[in-house]
Amino acid sequence: MIEIELQNGHILAPFFKDAYDSCPEAFIQGVMGRGFCDSLEHPTYGIIQMGHYCYLGGNGAGIEKKNLLSILHTLIQRPYLVLIPLSESWDLYQYPAYKKTTRYALNQPNPLYFNKAKLSSYISHVAYDPNYVGETITRRFVVKPIDEIYYYLIQKQEWSQEFTTNYVDYASYQKNGFGFVIIEGISGKIAAISSSFSTSLDSIEIEIATSPWYRRRGFGTAVSARMVLECLKREKQPRWDATNLISVSIAEKLGFRLSEEYSAYILN
Repeated sequence: MIEIELQNGHILAPFFKDAYDSCPEAFIQGVMGRGFCDSLEHPTYGIIQMGHYCYLGGNGAGIEKKNLLSILHTLIQRPYLVLIPLSESWDLYQYPAYKKTTRYALNQPNPLYFNKAKLSSYISHVAYDPNYVGETITRRFVVKPIDEIYYYLIQKQEWSQEFTTNYVDYASYQKNGFGFVIIEGISGKIAAISSSFSTSLDSIEIEIATSPWYRRRGFGTAVSARMVLECLKREKQPRWDATNLISVSIAEKLGFRLSEEYSAYILN
């Protein structure tokens, strides 16, 4: 298996036209991520890695799946991976080492269809943001952009470690990505985070999480609404791919619609 230099990511484009999210696009466009194939001149398959996600495109029939496990761990060196095959030729379901799970693809709404007033109300209902004041009744919680301090602090928290690590350093994150946190003003604790998980030339893949101590209080919806508004401001298409139905529910509040369910495989 050969690693592809970022500037040559376009050679994998034919294998990822039907990708469920925008992470493969980020590599194909030469922005970020890692890619692998069997031949630079005449590839028959491609693998694109973004964080702990690996997207498998092309014809995987010729790859011994037992060997794929060790190859990916050697090349990527992650404690666990989520494999997302884009064709049945990868047939990972036949192997017990790969635990099958269901994920949810959301549509790509026309930016004009997002209700900015509604998105703003989700923010002002639970937190103070100077850009979207609305009818905030408390300043106990505050929305802040992810600066260099929060960039590194997020990586130290168990529930948010992956949020900014796809960007090699803060300079890369500042150039290509962005995000927001909701902070409890008194304690300074992070209640919720929404950040770009990956960035392509014209879109942002959104990731969100709420601290276990602040869930079911609207913070996840609020911080992700702030993220969508910022995408629209920067003329970036917001993209959303969901791990579970809670994430789907938040996305639908914001204006996304469920497109389809698909299978992924967890490799521990």
